Amino acid sequence: MIDHIIGRPNPSWKRAQVFLVLFFWTWRIVKAKEGPPRILWLPRINRKLRSLDFLPSYWLEELMWLHLLERFSPWQLILSTLTAVYALRNLDKIFGLDAPEPLRNLYTPDYFRATWIVTGLDAGFATAMTIRPKWFRDVCSLLFAVYYILFPSAADEKLRRFRAVPTVEVLRATWNKTSHPLIRLIQRVPKMSIRRKILLPRPKGSSYERPVTAYIFFAPPEGQLKEATELILDFPGGGFVAMSPEHHEERLRYWALSSGRPVLSIDYGKAPEYPYPFAIDEALDVYRLLVESAGRIIGMSGQKLSVVVTGDSAGGTLAVNLVIKLLEIKNGVTKIRGVESLPMPTGVVLTYAALDFNFASWMSANHLRILRTEQSSNNIPGMREFAERKDHLHHVSPLSMVPDRRPKKRVKRRSSWKEKLRGFASGGEESSRPSAPQIFRTNTDDGMLADAESEDDEFEGYEEEDKPIEARVKYKYDTAKPSGSILRTHSALERKQEEMAVALKEADTKAIQAFGGKGKRAEPIGTRLTMSSRVGYFQDRIISPSMMRAMAILYIGPHRNPDFATDYHISPILTPDYLLAQFPPLMIQCGEKDPFVDDNVIFAGRVREAKRARKIELELALSGKSARFGEDLRPEDIDVRSVKGVTSVEEMKKERDRLTSESEYDWVQLVLLADWSHGYLQMPTLLPRAKAVIDDLAEWIDRTFSKYREMPSANGLAPGDDGIVSEAEASDSAITLVSKRRESSGSDSAAKKGSSTSSGMGTPKTESSRIAGHTITEVELVRRRRLQDSHLFD
Repeated sequence: MIDHIIGRPNPSWKRAQVFLVLFFWTWRIVKAKEGPPRILWLPRINRKLRSLDFLPSYWLEELMWLHLLERFSPWQLILSTLTAVYALRNLDKIFGLDAPEPLRNLYTPDYFRATWIVTGLDAGFATAMTIRPKWFRDVCSLLFAVYYILFPSAADEKLRRFRAVPTVEVLRATWNKTSHPLIRLIQRVPKMSIRRKILLPRPKGSSYERPVTAYIFFAPPEGQLKEATELILDFPGGGFVAMSPEHHEERLRYWALSSGRPVLSIDYGKAPEYPYPFAIDEALDVYRLLVESAGRIIGMSGQKLSVVVTGDSAGGTLAVNLVIKLLEIKNGVTKIRGVESLPMPTGVVLTYAALDFNFASWMSANHLRILRTEQSSNNIPGMREFAERKDHLHHVSPLSMVPDRRPKKRVKRRSSWKEKLRGFASGGEESSRPSAPQIFRTNTDDGMLADAESEDDEFEGYEEEDKPIEARVKYKYDTAKPSGSILRTHSALERKQEEMAVALKEADTKAIQAFGGKGKRAEPIGTRLTMSSRVGYFQDRIISPSMMRAMAILYIGPHRNPDFATDYHISPILTPDYLLAQFPPLMIQCGEKDPFVDDNVIFAGRVREAKRARKIELELALSGKSARFGEDLRPEDIDVRSVKGVTSVEEMKKERDRLTSESEYDWVQLVLLADWSHGYLQMPTLLPRAKAVIDDLAEWIDRTFSKYREMPSANGLAPGDDGIVSEAEASDSAITLVSKRRESSGSDSAAKKGSSTSSGMGTPKTESSRIAGHTITEVELVRRRRLQDSHLFD
């Protein structure tokens, strides 16, 4: 545990810990001649063992080691035995033969210490999740967590076994731990004048009836809410299956306090009960409701409204999908009855968002077709059992590859007097049948794998945690109706990939010229064997590969068979360029060692490239060949249909002027925190420097609101009047890093806010400033990420 306290796991520290333990207990053995310490009943037990009065006399004659009791006390003998056993179990560490530590230099010491506490808590809560009643489970959870914090190796092994075949209950028990009443007592959260759980109705024309649950946080006096015109709309993370705004309350309260604005966090429907795209549609319905009422629905002024949308992890996926849905409505791709267009958010904040579900291990549609054909042929021994293992939703755990066991206890349903009479009338045949359902067996005779549906009545007598995933789904979609997703042909996809490959090569060439300079050796591009961040950081202590796959299966659910190579609603990283070019200002933040860091870096780069290309496209469409002579085309000569997403020349000019007046730092800012991974926004109590990161995001939200005071129209944002970075000062790199500017938090942040905003929104500094004690330069970022990502579009 010494290496965990220091924050640098190292075989040398483990060896030093073993020697310290042996030295301490050896010293205690030498000093224990008089007996054990006077704790509880230990002295009485020692005297009893020394007298041996409880043993028969003929046993005493046969004992050969009685002479040891004359020289050593029983307490010394017990301590000696246990110490010898400990030494034997750690012989490899004593002789320096221990295995190398893979996490030795992966994280910063403070982040590793935080993950050590989180791992111990997760192991304790997972161990106690089956204990009943709840109050006893809460007590045992903390007791087990203390044990696993003291013995981190046991915690890692315990959690590894739970995560190998994670169930919904395991994911929720370990991630929802911050709602534990005793843990909430130690959290230092600011007080709010309004902290309220509310229910929001669905807007008119929505295909859903389930009300939306939300939490509102407001720090100023309650009466000032009626005057508020700016709102932070948050979608909390949780892997699509767990966690509500209550589990993100520290961050939400800090934002409400530092910004002075209301924060509305959505408790969207979680999988597997409400699978994709339920949460995405819920986010759109909430946004429609807020815009149509101008915030009056939650007690705001109702006169005008500006919204900044935020989301972390899975919530970041929903935030991006919300913007995509708004752009699709604007461009006529998606039709909603009674809605022609909706204004765009003022800005979007994404924190370690999961933007790519293509884990490179999903079976393609063609492979599934062949597998179903082989299954239906019934001429291959063992094919039926093999196909059953592929039906992930027919198991309690989505990653289980073995049949589920019969539950030990079943809920008995009381029979009514009508059933008893019916049983007597039928000769007792009905009453002799068991009331609980039989053990579940997968039926794959029809050749269906992930699309097979189970009958809910078959599991009526089971506890919720004993049901297979498919039986837990509460919202079921009509598969006969079109899903609303956009069909894209392979030829169109290939053309798009070719265009992106050309753009990527141009960006790499510019980056090499910008950072390498003429006459310098170009950096290596990498090979096709370059690992993605999900593979490179597969030993992450917060998110494991098995958890990611389980969450993806639960989120997609039984009603979809998506094409992971084209469906950009599931993988927003695949969003077409013409939609990315119309995105509002983006702030993307992620840990450099996060398994999702590639998603964030590539998405930020694609937004930059799309906006560059969009600006050139609009300039060419408006100027044409006469641009070389400094002349503009007449409006009647401009082909509006040549540019997607616009319907008039005025819209084209407005969007071109906006893109020209803004810099690339106004389009998207990417911040990577070196040697940090996932989930740091939920660790301000365990990771004090995370508070500075939360304050930095709040400052970006403040600058965005001050730059764009009114809600942007559906046709784009109006250029701001305050000072911004000129286009000539902006870097041409497709992937950039904005250095942090502050390292203070709390009361100091308010004092420095005025001076920090004077440089304009997103103005980069030349000096290497540090907010959380660690940042990486732009040159280092390009070098690291190009080696990983350049092969994707070769």
